[in-house]
Amino acid sequence: MTDACHYHSARDASWQCHPCQRHYCSECIPGAAANYPQGRPDCPLCHKALDDIGASNSAKPFWQMGLFYFRYALQPGPLTLVGLAAASGLLMTGLGFLSIFLLIAVAAIVTRYNLLVIETLARGQLQPPAFGDALDGNSAPLFLKVIGMILVAGFAGAFVAQLGEGALQVYSIALSLLAPAAMIVLALENSLRSAINPLKLLQFTVIIGWPYWLLWLATSAVSAAPELLLGEIADKLPPLAIVPVVAAVTTYFYIVTSAMMGYICLSRQQRLGISAERDDEDSFLEESEFDRARALAHAHILLRESNFNGARRALVETLRRFPDDPALNERYYRLLLATQDKKALRELGPHLLEKFIRMNRAHKAAELYLATDPLPTIDKSYLRHQLADALYRQQKYRQAASLLHNLHKDDKDYRHLDAAYLLLAQVFLDGFNREDMAKQLVVFVQRHFPNSKLKKQVETLKKVLEGTPATS
Repeated sequence: MTDACHYHSARDASWQCHPCQRHYCSECIPGAAANYPQGRPDCPLCHKALDDIGASNSAKPFWQMGLFYFRYALQPGPLTLVGLAAASGLLMTGLGFLSIFLLIAVAAIVTRYNLLVIETLARGQLQPPAFGDALDGNSAPLFLKVIGMILVAGFAGAFVAQLGEGALQVYSIALSLLAPAAMIVLALENSLRSAINPLKLLQFTVIIGWPYWLLWLATSAVSAAPELLLGEIADKLPPLAIVPVVAAVTTYFYIVTSAMMGYICLSRQQRLGISAERDDEDSFLEESEFDRARALAHAHILLRESNFNGARRALVETLRRFPDDPALNERYYRLLLATQDKKALRELGPHLLEKFIRMNRAHKAAELYLATDPLPTIDKSYLRHQLADALYRQQKYRQAASLLHNLHKDDKDYRHLDAAYLLLAQVFLDGFNREDMAKQLVVFVQRHFPNSKLKKQVETLKKVLEGTPATS
């Protein structure tokens, strides 16, 4: 079952803090690993390193990914390996004794690549490794370990055979059942000792649970596919093509089974203790953008945890650097609302609302103004005017009228008084159907501002009030 973010229930978690038992999404933990000093994000609550669970948490169940495994093996890296196997099969027919060395070299590279597929998928990389990644010098050692696994299994089988045919049959079944687990353990731990340790392999199957047996059935079926396919087409192929086709088909299905093994580990990544490799270059944020995003995230988390002082500190520190950031200012205002800090709202509210007006976010200023209880006292005429205009557009007529009421008495020198009272006339007309009040205001504007730039609008409104059709 997918774990949701503790603070954004509609989003899947990408990070986990074991000490705090908290899951975080990418909004809670913004940016990329490179944005953090230690190369790994820490918990906003306890500051311990977080575990990346993004890939495993969003992974679909193993049995729902059927087409993924077959498409996975049709991408550039796997197809290069398939091409190499086919080309080698073609060359072997003409190399004589040297074909043995070519066979061993190609088998080593194929083995290395498939173990790499298991490892990278288990760590959360859904794109196949490049072919060149298999040429890292580990092909021969790993191939020898696979041979060692086969030899150990053979010697153990010879010993069990001495106990009777029944014991040998039980051993053969157990060997078949644990074969995928052995390959996975070898890929993840690079240890022959672990890969042949039956207790280790049994522990692995227990951690995976019943999907392991589905994996075994799936890999068994896919492993048998090359033989069945070649049985159908072998007689239709020219003799020269048989070996290359066998090599190519076998390699392709080998990659498919490796993808199955890797993906089932991805789905149990946390339980298996596999450290994820996060490809998050696209998530990297510039320093200023990251600091803002992190402050917003921390404030949200601390607020949800009722750590109001911590949330406030995080916002105030960042606002000192970015005083005009809209998101930071809104989060700070909402924090004041959530904590019902009436003193701060009374003293800082008008200042913050003015910021939003200045940032061309009058609608947000009106929204926050209405959310404040009691409504903050606005002394600045310009702010009263702009808030009233935004409230009028939101059809909050009563609050708009209240802001503009007696503005000429409070600030007779306000240079936009004509515009403010024209707005108030529209508020009375549209909001309260008070034509009488609207007429009085129009007369006031005409009398006191005969040379107003809004003279045309005033005359138009006057004609509307008088019932005279307006002319353009």
